[in-house]
Amino acid sequence: MKHLLKAALLASATVLASAPIASALDVIISNDNNGVGVKGKTFDLLAEEIKKRLPDADIEVHHSGALFDQKTQIQGLQLGSAHIISPTSGIYAPHAPGVSALTLPFLLSSPEQIVEAMKDEVVRSAFVPDLEKKNIVPVAVWMNGPRELSYKGSKPILTPADMAGVKIRVQSVPSDIAAMKAAGANAVAMSWSEVPTSLQQGVIDAVEPTPNALAGAGLIEIIDQVTKFGYQYSFYIVGVNKQWWDGMSDDERTAVQEALEVATAWNFENAAAENIKGYEAVVAAGKTVNDLTEDQRAQWVEAMKPVWEEFGTDVVGKEVMDRLQEIAGK
Repeated sequence: MKHLLKAALLASATVLASAPIASALDVIISNDNNGVGVKGKTFDLLAEEIKKRLPDADIEVHHSGALFDQKTQIQGLQLGSAHIISPTSGIYAPHAPGVSALTLPFLLSSPEQIVEAMKDEVVRSAFVPDLEKKNIVPVAVWMNGPRELSYKGSKPILTPADMAGVKIRVQSVPSDIAAMKAAGANAVAMSWSEVPTSLQQGVIDAVEPTPNALAGAGLIEIIDQVTKFGYQYSFYIVGVNKQWWDGMSDDERTAVQEALEVATAWNFENAAAENIKGYEAVVAAGKTVNDLTEDQRAQWVEAMKPVWEEFGTDVVGKEVMDRLQEIAGK
């Protein structure tokens, strides 16, 4: 696990035991999710660790989309109104289309595979230059977990055929929308903050978050069933404003990198634990949990496979897709 955690930080700084640095650095952190989940706590720890190293820095942490929500955070980062964000990887897709290849359905399926992909120079060439041109530097990767199918209704959803007419919330990520449409669902893109009310009111029937996000948003009491199909392993890319990042002194940047390593290690350890708790909470609430047979899962894979061409090979090219499949062991 130790080597995995170190590899997770793309800007690979060595953690040094050093004295605090005098700094007037401003650090504005924007979290599009709540402050009580794993990501919110990771941000809080990051702020604490930066403060330890840069005690004179002015650090702000804004949770629950209070500063920028899921739709506006990229623009806020680019303009320098936020310095650090950590959206799910697909949120970057409009600015770096190649990033969508990292979350193609049923491709990368574990933290280890994601870390390897994120540090691979062939894979990075598909999206990092585009992000940097847009004033964004990816500096770390944090884990979220497997995306599962959670929904209201007494009928289990076990195959794509069962998705006919189901209105499912997805992120505003083209490849996610296409994947659900390919499975026969009616994909509805909306911000995460709108989901609880929309699910209660029947605007949507289903969602596809990780177990920890399902619990953190209070959705367990609203849904009736969960189908464990893990069509995507969700992760966050920590992005920083390039102008802000490049404008730091070497000592300041090293201090922030050290803080990121500590926060990233904590995130990896706790994301897995929180997802286990999320599954347990679903069962404890008396909700039905459906496991798929190999044949049923194969039907999902087959239904969503065309997305690989449209948002994989057609966007990043054969070399990158071949490398991703090597990493995934496929």
